[in-house]
Amino acid sequence: MNIDDSGSHVIATADLGQDSVIVECPFQLIITKESAKKAVLNILHGDVPNIAYETWTERQWICTYIALHWILGSSEKRLLHFEYLNTLPTPGQLKTPLHFSPSELDLFKGTNLYSATLDRQREWNEEWSSCRSIVSQANAETGACFEWELYLRAATYLSSRAFPSSLLAETPSLVSTPFTGPILIPGVDALNHKRGEPVSWLVNHTSDSTTQSKISLVLHSSAVSGQELFNNYGPKPNSELILGYGFSTPRNPDDTMVLKIGGIGGQKWEIGRSGERVDGLWTEILNTIVEAEDNKPTYEDILDASGMLQEMVQTLIERLPEDRIPEDSEVRPEVATMFLDYLEGQRDILRSLMTFATQREHDAVEIARQQGIDLVLED
Repeated sequence: MNIDDSGSHVIATADLGQDSVIVECPFQLIITKESAKKAVLNILHGDVPNIAYETWTERQWICTYIALHWILGSSEKRLLHFEYLNTLPTPGQLKTPLHFSPSELDLFKGTNLYSATLDRQREWNEEWSSCRSIVSQANAETGACFEWELYLRAATYLSSRAFPSSLLAETPSLVSTPFTGPILIPGVDALNHKRGEPVSWLVNHTSDSTTQSKISLVLHSSAVSGQELFNNYGPKPNSELILGYGFSTPRNPDDTMVLKIGGIGGQKWEIGRSGERVDGLWTEILNTIVEAEDNKPTYEDILDASGMLQEMVQTLIERLPEDRIPEDSEVRPEVATMFLDYLEGQRDILRSLMTFATQREHDAVEIARQQGIDLVLED
């Protein structure tokens, strides 16, 4: 296989049959929190107490490790991933929202993605400030070079290319748990995403000193020379693809919208297209209204809950931006595509929620009719 000049496409250089191993990486080249921490502490051997590092997250260790490559340069032999980093997209090629221009980000005002972008920027900036402060204590010159743009670039690589550490288990898994962390697997992370692409992972653990433990990606479909090869990142909504990876999927069937009732501590409900997983949200709305001791809603309760949901959905619909790009704006075509793909999914989900609420309203009318009460609903 071959990685093209932009580092964004993996191309087959020969015909490949089904079940071909298309890329593999030895464990010793995988970037984990543990390997990053060891390298960082080995380099920053200044007079900094260990307690200063105790609050660092996996992302802070890995991003600091990556940034040290750019700060110290290839003369620092304790850093192992210069060649790998040189294969990754340049800062100008990164297209996640934290790399949008102000006019590009403004397109998303009124959406959950806009708020999520601001939250991520605050979180990453706080992490960088902590890292830079501690690095400066160990080495003032190195700390002075540890600029925000370096941390942002490294964190973007991690968000767009990381796999869960559970892949390194004897039975590989892409399912993240509270015990898994992000890892970078050079070479394997070069493949773009294709929904539904049949792939599997192989892990070879060995204690033989003559061979290396390694992880391999197997492509179960055949390919011809010159064809792009893909990995399957799993079902992800456009909100996650845009925020973490910098691309979108047209009419993504996995699109979702996160809603919640109440204040900051309220339960969050991730609703999919066609009203998927709406039952929990509906139950919470009913529970805020039902007053009967047996918690059995009356037709009035159902009407009130339906009205509450319709009002919430209508507010969200009105808050969404228009699905067009201003003619005088300097929005890159790739960002425009992401914006329109994302907005299409959000509108479709809200329409399905409105349909669900209207159906519950009709249910209430039918319950009332069975009780001998005729209701006439206003438009």
